Amino acid sequence: MIALTISDLMDADAVCLRIAELTSRKKTLGIPDAICIRNDSFSDEPFASIAELVGSLWQGDIVLESEDASNISKSSVHIMGRRPLIIGANRNNLEQFVVTASLLNCPLCISSDSEEELFDLVSEARANGVKDIVLDPMMKNMKQCLEICTDINRLSESLPEAAYPVAVRAWSGEYALTMATVSLLIDETVVIVDDLDQDCCETLSSLISAVR
Repeated sequence: MIALTISDLMDADAVCLRIAELTSRKKTLGIPDAICIRNDSFSDEPFASIAELVGSLWQGDIVLESEDASNISKSSVHIMGRRPLIIGANRNNLEQFVVTASLLNCPLCISSDSEEELFDLVSEARANGVKDIVLDPMMKNMKQCLEICTDINRLSESLPEAAYPVAVRAWSGEYALTMATVSLLIDETVVIVDDLDQDCCETLSSLISAVR
C-alpha cells in the first residue's frame, strides 16, 4: 500500500484540490492506494471534519494517524465500514488503542524504535484480540530501512510477531521514492509519504508492476 498524506490543518478547499490530484494519479498510475489523514492539530474536531470530507471524496483506502485514541474514535464515525488503518499505538497508549481497534474492527499499526519492544507490544495486542496488525519500527533513514526490512523479513519465517506488514515512513521527493523502493524487499508494506511528484509516482508504479 502506498499512502500519501493530508493534514487536518489544511482548509477544506485545499483538501478538495489535493484529493482531486491524488484521484487523478490513482486512475492513471495506480498510486496512491490510500490517503493518510494526520492529526497535526492534536484536536478532535478538525481531524473528524477532514476525515468526513476525505471519506466523501476518496474511494480508496484510508489511514488515520493520531496518538490520541479518542480522536481516532471520533473521526472513524464518519468513515464507518471503510476499516481505516489506525496509526498511533506505542508503549505509552497501547491499551487504549487496542480497545479502539477492537471496537472499530480496524487494523492497528504499532510503533517502537526497538524491535524487541515492538514484538512484545504486538504479542500483547494479539493476546487482547487484535489480529490485523502493521509493524512500525520507526525507521529514520535508508540504512535502517534496508537493515530492518531485511531483518523482519527473515524473522517472519519463525517469529509470529514479525509476520505482519511493515510501515515505512518517508517524506517527499527522491529520498522518499528510494525508501519506498527498498520497502519492496518484503512482501507487504505500508509506505506513507508526504508527497511524490508525478515522475516519482511513475517510477514507483513501474517498479511495483515489475515486482508483482
